[in-house]
Amino acid sequence: MLKNKRRSFLKAGIIGSVYMALPEHLLGYNYNNRKVNNEPLRSAEELRPGEIIEAIQKGPYAFIPVSPMFEWHSFHLPMGTDALITEELARQAVSRIGGIWFRPLSFGLDAWRTNEEKEKWGFRHDEEVYGMNFPDLPLKSEYCNREEMVLAVKNRLNAISGCGVKHAILMNHHGGKGQRELIEDLAAESSNREMKVHTIKTYQFNDLSEEDGFHGVGGHAGYSETLWLMAFRPELVDLSQQKEGELSVRQTGILHNNPRIEPKWNPRNVNKKVAENLRQRVIDNFIEYIGHL
Repeated sequence: MLKNKRRSFLKAGIIGSVYMALPEHLLGYNYNNRKVNNEPLRSAEELRPGEIIEAIQKGPYAFIPVSPMFEWHSFHLPMGTDALITEELARQAVSRIGGIWFRPLSFGLDAWRTNEEKEKWGFRHDEEVYGMNFPDLPLKSEYCNREEMVLAVKNRLNAISGCGVKHAILMNHHGGKGQRELIEDLAAESSNREMKVHTIKTYQFNDLSEEDGFHGVGGHAGYSETLWLMAFRPELVDLSQQKEGELSVRQTGILHNNPRIEPKWNPRNVNKKVAENLRQRVIDNFIEYIGHL
């Protein structure tokens, strides 16, 4: 995750020049209700053929989120947290530079927890734990195998080839074992002269530091990831569903560096202003990245 240093693609002036080049109908975008000039900014699934062709002519991009839509993210976040973050970032990109965005392909890889991980989070060695399927939690998570993800992503890429898309961006927020590597492999294998396929991790565009109030503490569903969803879909965060004070990893499904989560890093303590800054920085940096493709 980026801290104090800006990535090499961050160059002064790009954001402004991209913004000035936007079609007029995109400049009226409302970030609160995700509409353009009071009309919903629809996904590719909701567009008619002519609308898709017109959108691609304005921006030769296709944004394809690949993250699970049903994975435990504790009691205060929705099950689709990873996918919802990528979906909203895709929607924001289209609102600024055109192109089409898809609803998430709900695929996520994960693995059996190691003894070291189980010790760290308060499980016994003889307990079998896969991904976020903790024995004390009321809901299971949905995962897939590599072959399922490969077929789904390749099908989507094949479907949009030959229609004017020059850059397909596979977008991921899920940190399960093997997810990032597989998506990167798929991008490399699927790129050709007509359509380059890129892969991004949402968190690579976060350059906020601790001085800015961003603390990368807590893993899955914890302090930092709560900031992420509050940044992109704040209406779906309900901090009242998390009890105050110290929390248990195995009882909440919030990953941390020890079995007990200190009150300081309870997700109830996240700062709304930091979340708003995170949203703006990630969107701006993502748009700047696209400008260099």
